[in-house]
Amino acid sequence: MSRISPAVLGLLLITVGLAAVSTGWRLLFVLFWLILGVTAVAWLWVVLAFRGLKVVRPEPTLRVQVGDVLRERVSFINTSRIPKLWLEVHDGGDLPGRDTGSVITVPSKTERRWWRRTVCERRGVYRLGPLTVTASDPFGIFSRTIQIGRSHELVIYPQIVTISDFRVPALELPGGSITQKRTFQANPYASSVRDYNPGDSLSHVSWKATARHQRLMVKEFEFDPVSDVWLVLDLNRRWHVPTASHECHVRDDPSRRYLNSTVEYAVTAASSLASYLLERGRSVGLITWSKDRYVVLPDRGIKQLWKILDVLALVDVGSGPSLKDVLIHSQPLFAGNYSIVVITPDISREWVSGLALGRGRYVQFAEVIIESRSFDKRAPRPAYSLNTSAARSVTYVLRNGDDISYMLGEPSLSYSRSGDARRRVI
Repeated sequence: MSRISPAVLGLLLITVGLAAVSTGWRLLFVLFWLILGVTAVAWLWVVLAFRGLKVVRPEPTLRVQVGDVLRERVSFINTSRIPKLWLEVHDGGDLPGRDTGSVITVPSKTERRWWRRTVCERRGVYRLGPLTVTASDPFGIFSRTIQIGRSHELVIYPQIVTISDFRVPALELPGGSITQKRTFQANPYASSVRDYNPGDSLSHVSWKATARHQRLMVKEFEFDPVSDVWLVLDLNRRWHVPTASHECHVRDDPSRRYLNSTVEYAVTAASSLASYLLERGRSVGLITWSKDRYVVLPDRGIKQLWKILDVLALVDVGSGPSLKDVLIHSQPLFAGNYSIVVITPDISREWVSGLALGRGRYVQFAEVIIESRSFDKRAPRPAYSLNTSAARSVTYVLRNGDDISYMLGEPSLSYSRSGDARRRVI
Protein backbone atom coordinates (compact mmCIF):
# COMPACT_ATOMS: atom_id res chain seq x y z
CA MET A 1 0.00 0.00 0.00
CA SER A 2 1.44 3.40 -1.00
CA ARG A 3 1.91 5.82 1.87
CA ILE A 4 2.17 9.59 2.14
CA SER A 5 5.61 10.75 3.12
CA PRO A 6 5.59 12.67 6.46
CA ALA A 7 7.85 15.28 4.84
CA VAL A 8 5.36 15.83 2.05
CA LEU A 9 2.53 15.97 4.58
CA GLY A 10 4.43 18.54 6.69
CA LEU A 11 5.17 20.66 3.65
CA LEU A 12 1.50 20.54 2.64
CA LEU A 13 0.39 21.53 6.14
CA ILE A 14 2.80 24.51 6.23
CA THR A 15 1.77 25.63 2.76
CA VAL A 16 -1.95 25.49 3.56
CA GLY A 17 -1.40 27.26 6.90
CA LEU A 18 0.61 30.12 5.33
CA ALA A 19 -1.95 30.48 2.56
CA ALA A 20 -4.78 30.63 5.07
CA VAL A 21 -3.05 33.31 7.17
CA SER A 22 -2.03 35.43 4.17
CA THR A 23 -5.41 35.29 2.41
CA GLY A 24 -7.75 34.93 5.38
CA TRP A 25 -9.81 32.52 3.31
CA ARG A 26 -12.00 30.47 5.68
CA LEU A 27 -11.91 27.36 3.50
CA LEU A 28 -8.13 27.19 3.78
CA PHE A 29 -8.37 27.38 7.58
CA VAL A 30 -10.85 24.47 7.56
CA LEU A 31 -8.55 22.51 5.28
CA PHE A 32 -5.56 23.24 7.53
CA TRP A 33 -7.31 22.00 10.67
CA LEU A 34 -8.68 18.98 8.79
CA ILE A 35 -5.20 17.93 7.65
CA LEU A 36 -3.82 18.53 11.15
CA GLY A 37 -6.60 16.46 12.74
CA VAL A 38 -6.20 13.54 10.29
CA THR A 39 -2.45 13.57 10.87
CA ALA A 40 -2.89 13.49 14.66
CA VAL A 41 -5.42 10.65 14.49
CA ALA A 42 -3.17 8.66 12.13
CA TRP A 43 -0.14 9.13 14.39
CA LEU A 44 -2.10 8.16 17.51
CA TRP A 45 -3.47 5.09 15.69
CA VAL A 46 0.00 3.81 14.92
CA VAL A 47 1.34 4.61 18.41
CA LEU A 48 -1.41 2.53 20.03
CA ALA A 49 -1.28 -0.26 17.43
CA PHE A 50 1.06 -2.54 19.43
CA ARG A 51 0.02 -1.53 22.93
CA GLY A 52 -1.34 -4.60 24.69
CA LEU A 53 -0.46 -6.88 21.78
CA LYS A 54 1.44 -10.10 22.50
CA VAL A 55 2.81 -12.35 19.78
CA VAL A 56 3.61 -15.96 20.67
CA ARG A 57 5.47 -18.11 18.18
CA PRO A 58 6.56 -21.62 19.26
CA GLU A 59 9.88 -22.86 17.94
CA PRO A 60 9.25 -24.65 14.62
CA THR A 61 10.52 -28.12 13.77
CA LEU A 62 13.95 -27.61 12.24
CA ARG A 63 14.63 -31.13 10.92
CA VAL A 64 12.22 -32.58 8.37
CA GLN A 65 12.30 -34.79 5.28
CA VAL A 66 11.13 -34.26 1.75
CA GLY A 67 7.39 -34.86 1.67
CA ASP A 68 6.85 -33.90 5.31
CA VAL A 69 4.44 -31.10 6.21
CA LEU A 70 5.95 -28.21 8.16
CA ARG A 71 3.29 -26.87 10.55
CA GLU A 72 3.70 -23.42 12.08
CA ARG A 73 1.50 -21.43 14.44
CA VAL A 74 1.65 -17.77 15.46
CA SER A 75 -0.72 -16.47 18.18
CA PHE A 76 -1.70 -12.78 18.38
CA ILE A 77 -3.17 -11.86 21.79
CA ASN A 78 -4.79 -8.44 22.25
CA THR A 79 -5.11 -7.63 25.96
CA SER A 80 -6.22 -4.02 25.46
CA ARG A 81 -9.64 -2.56 24.74
CA ILE A 82 -8.49 -1.09 21.44
CA PRO A 83 -8.86 -3.44 18.45
CA LYS A 84 -5.80 -4.02 16.32
CA LEU A 85 -6.82 -3.46 12.72
CA TRP A 86 -4.96 -4.21 9.52
CA LEU A 87 -1.83 -5.81 10.90
CA GLU A 88 0.43 -6.91 8.05
CA VAL A 89 2.33 -10.04 9.04
CA HIS A 90 5.37 -11.12 7.06
CA ASP A 91 7.60 -14.06 7.86
CA GLY A 92 11.03 -13.92 6.31
CA GLY A 93 12.77 -16.92 4.85
CA ASP A 94 13.46 -18.67 1.57
CA LEU A 95 11.57 -21.97 1.90
CA PRO A 96 9.91 -22.72 -1.47
CA GLY A 97 6.11 -22.85 -1.49
CA ARG A 98 5.74 -21.22 1.91
CA ASP A 99 3.06 -18.60 2.56
CA THR A 100 5.02 -15.75 4.12
CA GLY A 101 2.47 -12.95 4.36
CA SER A 102 -1.03 -12.21 5.65
CA VAL A 103 -3.23 -9.38 6.97
CA ILE A 104 -5.06 -9.97 10.23
CA THR A 105 -7.35 -8.09 12.60
CA VAL A 106 -7.37 -8.77 16.34
CA PRO A 107 -10.46 -7.49 18.19
CA SER A 108 -10.14 -6.27 21.78
CA LYS A 109 -9.59 -8.94 24.45
CA THR A 110 -9.23 -11.61 21.78
CA GLU A 111 -6.65 -14.12 20.54
CA ARG A 112 -6.18 -14.86 16.86
CA ARG A 113 -3.97 -17.63 15.45
CA TRP A 114 -2.21 -17.75 12.14
CA TRP A 115 -1.72 -21.32 10.93
CA ARG A 116 0.52 -22.38 8.08
CA ARG A 117 1.12 -25.75 6.42
CA THR A 118 4.00 -26.07 4.00
CA VAL A 119 4.82 -29.27 2.12
CA CYS A 120 8.62 -29.63 2.02
CA GLU A 121 9.23 -30.51 -1.60
CA ARG A 122 12.90 -29.74 -2.02
CA ARG A 123 15.81 -30.90 0.13
CA GLY A 124 18.36 -28.39 1.31
CA VAL A 125 19.04 -25.85 4.04
CA TYR A 126 16.65 -22.91 4.27
CA ARG A 127 16.03 -19.93 6.52
CA LEU A 128 12.84 -19.32 8.48
CA GLY A 129 11.99 -15.95 10.04
CA PRO A 130 12.26 -13.52 11.62
CA LEU A 131 8.60 -12.47 11.90
CA THR A 132 7.80 -8.81 11.18
CA VAL A 133 4.46 -7.16 11.98
CA THR A 134 3.57 -3.81 10.41
CA ALA A 135 0.73 -1.57 11.59
CA SER A 136 -0.47 1.41 9.58
CA ASP A 137 -3.25 3.92 9.90
CA PRO A 138 -6.32 3.84 7.59
CA PHE A 139 -5.07 6.90 5.70
CA GLY A 140 -1.72 5.42 4.83
CA ILE A 141 0.26 8.22 6.44
CA PHE A 142 2.25 6.48 9.16
CA SER A 143 3.43 2.93 9.71
CA ARG A 144 5.32 1.12 12.39
CA THR A 145 7.10 -2.24 12.17
CA ILE A 146 8.31 -4.55 14.90
CA GLN A 147 10.41 -7.68 14.55
CA ILE A 148 9.61 -10.75 16.59
CA GLY A 149 11.86 -13.71 17.23
CA ARG A 150 14.92 -14.62 15.23
CA SER A 151 15.71 -16.53 12.09
CA HIS A 152 16.06 -20.33 12.18
CA GLU A 153 17.87 -22.77 9.94
CA LEU A 154 15.62 -25.48 8.52
CA VAL A 155 17.24 -28.64 7.17
CA ILE A 156 15.18 -30.72 4.76
CA TYR A 157 16.61 -34.21 4.39
CA PRO A 158 16.06 -36.30 1.26
CA GLN A 159 13.19 -38.72 1.17
CA ILE A 160 13.79 -42.24 2.49
CA VAL A 161 11.79 -45.01 0.84
CA THR A 162 11.36 -48.50 2.23
CA ILE A 163 13.44 -51.19 0.52
CA SER A 164 12.60 -54.82 1.17
CA ASP A 165 15.77 -56.38 -0.23
CA PHE A 166 19.03 -55.24 -1.76
CA ARG A 167 21.94 -57.41 -2.73
CA VAL A 168 25.39 -56.12 -1.77
CA PRO A 169 28.30 -58.26 -3.04
CA ALA A 170 31.24 -58.47 -0.63
CA LEU A 171 34.88 -58.20 -1.60
CA GLU A 172 35.57 -61.29 0.48
CA LEU A 173 34.04 -62.86 3.55
CA PRO A 174 36.37 -62.83 6.57
CA GLY A 175 35.47 -66.24 7.96
CA GLY A 176 35.95 -69.95 7.15
CA SER A 177 38.61 -71.03 4.73
CA ILE A 178 39.43 -67.49 3.67
CA THR A 179 40.77 -66.06 6.91
CA GLN A 180 40.86 -69.05 9.25
CA LYS A 181 40.28 -66.71 12.20
CA ARG A 182 38.14 -67.35 15.24
CA THR A 183 36.27 -65.13 17.62
CA PHE A 184 34.99 -65.59 21.16
CA GLN A 185 31.79 -63.70 20.24
CA ALA A 186 28.77 -65.89 19.61
CA ASN A 187 27.21 -65.51 16.17
CA PRO A 188 25.44 -67.77 13.64
CA TYR A 189 28.74 -68.82 12.05
CA ALA A 190 30.01 -71.79 14.09
CA SER A 191 32.84 -73.48 12.20
CA SER A 192 34.08 -76.27 14.50
CA VAL A 193 34.04 -77.71 18.01
CA ARG A 194 36.81 -78.32 20.54
CA ASP A 195 37.25 -79.60 24.07
CA TYR A 196 35.87 -77.49 26.87
CA ASN A 197 38.41 -75.37 28.73
CA PRO A 198 37.91 -73.72 32.13
CA GLY A 199 36.41 -70.29 31.62
CA ASP A 200 34.44 -71.17 28.48
CA SER A 201 30.84 -70.04 28.54
CA LEU A 202 28.27 -72.79 28.97
CA SER A 203 26.15 -71.07 26.32
CA HIS A 204 28.80 -72.12 23.78
CA VAL A 205 28.55 -75.82 24.66
CA SER A 206 27.57 -78.02 21.71
CA TRP A 207 25.33 -80.62 23.32
CA LYS A 208 25.18 -82.83 20.22
CA ALA A 209 29.00 -83.01 20.04
CA THR A 210 29.15 -83.56 23.82
CA ALA A 211 26.81 -86.54 23.54
CA ARG A 212 28.78 -87.95 20.64
CA HIS A 213 32.22 -87.59 22.25
CA GLN A 214 31.06 -88.23 25.82
CA ARG A 215 32.85 -85.10 27.05
CA LEU A 216 32.10 -81.40 27.06
CA MET A 217 32.65 -79.81 23.65
CA VAL A 218 32.25 -76.09 22.83
CA LYS A 219 31.67 -74.30 19.55
CA GLU A 220 34.23 -72.14 17.81
CA PHE A 221 32.87 -69.19 15.89
CA GLU A 222 34.16 -67.43 12.81
CA PHE A 223 34.13 -63.72 12.41
CA ASP A 224 30.75 -62.46 11.29
CA PRO A 225 31.13 -62.19 7.47
CA VAL A 226 29.71 -58.69 7.22
CA SER A 227 31.81 -56.08 5.46
CA ASP A 228 31.69 -52.31 5.50
CA VAL A 229 29.57 -50.79 2.76
CA TRP A 230 30.74 -47.68 0.93
CA LEU A 231 28.06 -45.70 -0.91
CA VAL A 232 29.68 -43.75 -3.75
CA LEU A 233 27.36 -41.05 -5.09
CA ASP A 234 28.34 -39.59 -8.46
CA LEU A 235 27.41 -35.89 -8.75
CA ASN A 236 29.46 -34.91 -11.78
CA ARG A 237 27.19 -32.67 -13.85
CA ARG A 238 28.29 -34.25 -17.17
CA TRP A 239 25.75 -37.08 -16.98
CA HIS A 240 23.03 -35.64 -14.77
CA VAL A 241 19.73 -34.12 -15.92
CA PRO A 242 18.63 -31.64 -13.21
CA THR A 243 15.14 -31.29 -14.68
CA ALA A 244 13.40 -33.65 -17.09
CA SER A 245 12.55 -32.34 -20.53
CA HIS A 246 8.92 -31.62 -21.43
CA GLU A 247 8.42 -34.86 -23.39
CA CYS A 248 9.93 -36.94 -20.57
CA HIS A 249 8.16 -35.16 -17.71
CA VAL A 250 6.22 -37.48 -15.39
CA ARG A 251 3.07 -36.36 -13.64
CA ASP A 252 3.77 -35.29 -10.07
CA ASP A 253 3.09 -37.89 -7.42
CA PRO A 254 2.72 -36.53 -3.85
CA SER A 255 4.13 -39.77 -2.44
CA ARG A 256 7.30 -39.55 -4.55
CA ARG A 257 9.21 -36.28 -4.45
CA TYR A 258 12.19 -37.47 -6.48
CA LEU A 259 10.53 -37.46 -9.89
CA ASN A 260 11.88 -35.65 -12.98
CA SER A 261 15.48 -35.27 -11.83
CA THR A 262 18.41 -37.68 -12.00
CA VAL A 263 19.95 -35.80 -9.09
CA GLU A 264 16.98 -36.41 -6.78
CA TYR A 265 16.72 -40.04 -7.90
CA ALA A 266 20.40 -40.58 -7.05
CA VAL A 267 20.23 -38.80 -3.69
CA THR A 268 16.99 -40.56 -2.70
CA ALA A 269 18.50 -43.92 -3.63
CA ALA A 270 21.59 -43.13 -1.51
CA SER A 271 19.57 -42.11 1.56
CA SER A 272 17.24 -45.10 1.23
CA LEU A 273 20.10 -47.59 0.87
CA ALA A 274 21.91 -46.06 3.83
CA SER A 275 18.80 -46.47 5.97
CA TYR A 276 18.22 -50.04 4.72
CA LEU A 277 21.79 -51.19 5.37
CA LEU A 278 22.12 -49.50 8.77
CA GLU A 279 18.85 -51.06 9.94
CA ARG A 280 20.43 -54.44 9.21
CA GLY A 281 23.48 -53.75 11.30
CA ARG A 282 25.86 -52.95 8.47
CA SER A 283 28.60 -50.36 8.79
CA VAL A 284 27.95 -47.75 6.10
CA GLY A 285 30.06 -44.89 4.75
CA LEU A 286 29.51 -42.28 2.05
CA ILE A 287 31.74 -40.70 -0.59
CA THR A 288 30.55 -37.96 -2.91
CA TRP A 289 32.31 -35.17 -4.75
CA SER A 290 30.56 -32.31 -6.51
CA LYS A 291 31.98 -28.88 -5.75
CA ASP A 292 33.51 -30.19 -2.53
CA ARG A 293 34.52 -33.64 -1.40
CA TYR A 294 32.44 -35.24 1.34
CA VAL A 295 33.50 -38.39 3.15
CA VAL A 296 31.53 -40.03 5.97
CA LEU A 297 33.60 -42.87 7.39
CA PRO A 298 31.77 -46.20 7.89
CA ASP A 299 29.95 -46.64 11.16
CA ARG A 300 26.75 -48.18 12.52
CA GLY A 301 23.64 -46.87 14.22
CA ILE A 302 21.07 -44.13 13.87
CA LYS A 303 23.66 -41.38 14.44
CA GLN A 304 25.47 -42.54 11.32
CA LEU A 305 22.26 -42.22 9.32
CA TRP A 306 21.89 -38.59 10.39
CA LYS A 307 25.51 -37.89 9.46
CA ILE A 308 24.87 -39.23 5.97
CA LEU A 309 21.58 -37.36 5.65
CA ASP A 310 23.27 -34.11 6.72
CA VAL A 311 25.59 -34.44 3.72
CA LEU A 312 22.88 -35.54 1.30
CA ALA A 313 20.72 -32.56 2.26
CA LEU A 314 23.43 -30.18 1.03
CA VAL A 315 24.99 -31.75 -2.05
CA ASP A 316 24.18 -30.91 -5.64
CA VAL A 317 25.74 -31.53 -9.04
CA GLY A 318 28.99 -29.76 -9.75
CA SER A 319 32.03 -29.68 -11.99
CA GLY A 320 34.10 -31.90 -9.73
CA PRO A 321 36.21 -34.87 -10.83
CA SER A 322 34.78 -37.75 -12.81
CA LEU A 323 33.51 -40.86 -11.06
CA LYS A 324 36.62 -42.77 -12.15
CA ASP A 325 38.89 -40.17 -10.55
CA VAL A 326 36.78 -40.17 -7.38
CA LEU A 327 37.14 -43.96 -7.09
CA ILE A 328 40.89 -43.85 -7.71
CA HIS A 329 41.36 -40.99 -5.23
CA SER A 330 39.33 -42.92 -2.62
CA GLN A 331 41.38 -46.14 -2.85
CA PRO A 332 43.19 -45.44 0.48
CA LEU A 333 39.79 -45.47 2.21
CA PHE A 334 38.94 -48.92 0.88
CA ALA A 335 40.80 -50.94 3.51
CA GLY A 336 39.90 -54.27 5.06
CA ASN A 337 36.68 -55.97 4.11
CA TYR A 338 34.25 -53.76 2.28
CA SER A 339 31.59 -53.61 -0.39
CA ILE A 340 30.92 -50.76 -2.77
CA VAL A 341 27.59 -49.46 -4.04
CA VAL A 342 27.99 -46.97 -6.89
CA ILE A 343 25.07 -44.66 -7.67
CA THR A 344 25.57 -42.90 -10.98
CA PRO A 345 24.03 -41.86 -14.31
CA ASP A 346 27.43 -42.42 -15.98
CA ILE A 347 26.87 -45.11 -18.63
CA SER A 348 30.31 -44.81 -20.22
CA ARG A 349 31.61 -47.69 -18.06
CA GLU A 350 34.98 -45.91 -17.90
CA TRP A 351 34.68 -45.60 -14.14
CA VAL A 352 34.81 -49.38 -13.63
CA SER A 353 38.59 -49.28 -14.08
CA GLY A 354 38.74 -47.07 -10.98
CA LEU A 355 37.84 -50.16 -8.93
CA ALA A 356 40.96 -52.08 -10.02
CA LEU A 357 42.87 -53.73 -7.18
CA GLY A 358 45.94 -54.68 -9.20
CA ARG A 359 46.93 -57.67 -11.32
CA GLY A 360 43.69 -57.42 -13.26
CA ARG A 361 41.51 -57.94 -10.18
CA TYR A 362 38.45 -55.75 -9.61
CA VAL A 363 36.24 -55.07 -6.64
CA GLN A 364 32.86 -56.75 -6.70
CA PHE A 365 30.29 -54.01 -6.47
CA ALA A 366 26.66 -53.10 -6.81
CA GLU A 367 25.67 -50.29 -9.13
CA VAL A 368 22.52 -48.21 -9.32
CA ILE A 369 22.32 -46.72 -12.81
CA ILE A 370 20.10 -43.66 -13.24
CA GLU A 371 19.15 -43.78 -16.92
CA SER A 372 19.55 -40.17 -18.06
CA ARG A 373 17.88 -40.81 -21.41
CA SER A 374 14.57 -41.44 -19.65
CA PHE A 375 14.80 -37.84 -18.37
CA ASP A 376 15.95 -36.24 -21.62
CA LYS A 377 15.99 -37.86 -25.06
CA ARG A 378 19.09 -35.87 -25.94
CA ALA A 379 21.15 -37.77 -23.36
CA PRO A 380 23.48 -40.55 -24.60
CA ARG A 381 21.97 -43.96 -25.21
CA PRO A 382 22.58 -46.56 -22.46
CA ALA A 383 25.22 -49.21 -23.03
CA TYR A 384 24.70 -51.89 -20.42
CA SER A 385 27.35 -54.30 -21.66
CA LEU A 386 30.07 -54.98 -19.11
CA ASN A 387 33.36 -56.80 -19.45
CA THR A 388 32.65 -59.74 -17.17
CA SER A 389 36.31 -60.68 -17.04
CA ALA A 390 37.06 -57.34 -15.43
CA ALA A 391 34.33 -57.19 -12.81
CA ARG A 392 31.25 -58.89 -11.49
CA SER A 393 28.45 -56.67 -10.30
CA VAL A 394 24.86 -56.47 -9.26
CA THR A 395 23.16 -53.85 -11.43
CA TYR A 396 19.98 -51.92 -10.77
CA VAL A 397 18.51 -49.53 -13.34
CA LEU A 398 16.24 -46.61 -12.46
CA ARG A 399 14.24 -44.67 -15.05
CA ASN A 400 12.18 -41.54 -14.69
CA GLY A 401 8.84 -42.46 -13.13
CA ASP A 402 10.15 -45.67 -11.53
CA ASP A 403 9.33 -46.36 -7.91
CA ILE A 404 12.68 -46.61 -6.10
CA SER A 405 11.16 -48.76 -3.36
CA TYR A 406 10.04 -51.33 -5.90
CA MET A 407 13.00 -51.20 -8.27
CA LEU A 408 15.63 -51.67 -5.54
CA GLY A 409 13.65 -54.19 -3.54
CA GLU A 410 12.45 -56.78 -6.02
CA PRO A 411 14.04 -60.22 -6.56
CA SER A 412 16.60 -60.43 -9.36
CA LEU A 413 14.99 -60.14 -12.79
CA SER A 414 16.45 -59.79 -16.24
CA TYR A 415 16.81 -56.42 -17.88
CA SER A 416 15.08 -55.87 -21.20
CA ARG A 417 15.97 -52.85 -23.32
CA SER A 418 12.36 -52.62 -24.51
CA GLY A 419 10.70 -53.60 -21.26
CA ASP A 420 10.89 -52.45 -17.65
CA ALA A 421 14.21 -52.41 -15.88
CA ARG A 422 14.43 -54.57 -12.77
CA ARG A 423 17.75 -56.00 -11.68
CA ARG A 424 20.29 -58.13 -13.38
CA VAL A 425 23.32 -60.08 -12.16
CA ILE A 426 26.34 -60.06 -14.43
